[in-house]
Amino acid sequence: MDRLEILVEEPSVAEVLQVILPKVLPDRWALGENCFVRHHEGKQDLLQSIPRKIRAACKKDIITGFIVLLDQDNNDCRILKACLVQLCEDAKVGSKEVPYKVRIVCHELEAWYLGDMDAIERVFPRFHAANYRGKKKFRQPDECVNPKQELKKIVGDYPQIATAREIAPHLDIDGNNSPSFCCFITGLKQMVC
Repeated sequence: MDRLEILVEEPSVAEVLQVILPKVLPDRWALGENCFVRHHEGKQDLLQSIPRKIRAACKKDIITGFIVLLDQDNNDCRILKACLVQLCEDAKVGSKEVPYKVRIVCHELEAWYLGDMDAIERVFPRFHAANYRGKKKFRQPDECVNPKQELKKIVGDYPQIATAREIAPHLDIDGNNSPSFCCFITGLKQMVC
């Protein structure tokens, strides 16, 4: 694979990825050179762009891989993933190899933050991670139906994009309790190694 495109639905996810990708990518991969994060203006914009981007990749001489990263929100995770896989398959032209992975953030990006209480504490110093780390709903942050609301309950209102920029440098790549975060990291490593 010569190039990697990571397609996300919103700017806050892109902000997080811009920070964590250099920690994970092997040396031959560099953001802005052969690895790109493309944010969209919501889920519908992302869904409409997937076929166009994959068809365009099929017409090039280089092999471009894709990771599609989408919030689960209130959807059934398995059905959502199956629909996205079918969308990617339908977009392939001819027999050209277009490697891709679909990853679902369960339920929202904030679950990735809740998976690393220490990162939250570094950004919101009045928050004490030790008071929340042992609570059942935070041991499995992907099971929180509304992680954004849970985060607001414990830290108060926060600007979404600015918080993404601030918290991303502190996220522990190998120690995050969010299974969807770990699944994304594993899938990324499989694509680029």
